[in-house]
Amino acid sequence: MKMDLNAIIEKMETGDQDAALTALQTFNKEKSQCFSFTPGEEEDREHLGELVLGFLERDLQPSCQLACLETIRILSRDKKSLLPFATRHAMQILIRHAGLGQGEGFTPEIPDLEVIVEALKCLCNIVFNSEAAQEAGAELQLIVGLAERLKQCREPQWNHDVRFFDLRLTFLITALRVDVRAQLARELRGVSLLSEALDARLASAGPTRTRWRVQASTAAQSCPRWGDRRRSEPWRS
Repeated sequence: MKMDLNAIIEKMETGDQDAALTALQTFNKEKSQCFSFTPGEEEDREHLGELVLGFLERDLQPSCQLACLETIRILSRDKKSLLPFATRHAMQILIRHAGLGQGEGFTPEIPDLEVIVEALKCLCNIVFNSEAAQEAGAELQLIVGLAERLKQCREPQWNHDVRFFDLRLTFLITALRVDVRAQLARELRGVSLLSEALDARLASAGPTRTRWRVQASTAAQSCPRWGDRRRSEPWRS
């Protein structure tokens, strides 16, 4: 069943979790492969983004939480509708759902890896597309949270996707922010940390090791510390 953007917004505005879940799942299915958006709907997409962020501040069932993040991932592909996601508050919400917050005590004993991966994908898109989000990420010490989890790269609770998108986000934020790159190198043992994380990622890839090696190499080339910055479509999730 197709549902236009206004109908989805109306469902979200009711505040009902079940209605929102159905609407977002429909939107996500229709737009899963969408990387270009209808002109003239920017304000509606921004409003939907604001509503979804509001839902993420509530105590949601896991399926609704995941659907909200999937919607943000899709919407954040559009550079013209990033305003709701590039604020400090929005970045705090996404960093929390990615399990990267510092000193706030919200990492569950058994993390929801699907939610973490989806939040990481959102952060990758937003950081890649928005200077304001890059600044907010730097202020919120995103790199410290990433470094802490990269130290755990060989621990079994983190799956392949978490490790990969941790690395991707690390390379993005350090490629785009000189101060963050310097912080990683000087304060957080950046070179040895990334080398260990890459080794762990490649070692755990099994039959897909060659593919991951190529992806890791591409990621490393995006960071000025290892090569020229490259800004290309594969960074969008």
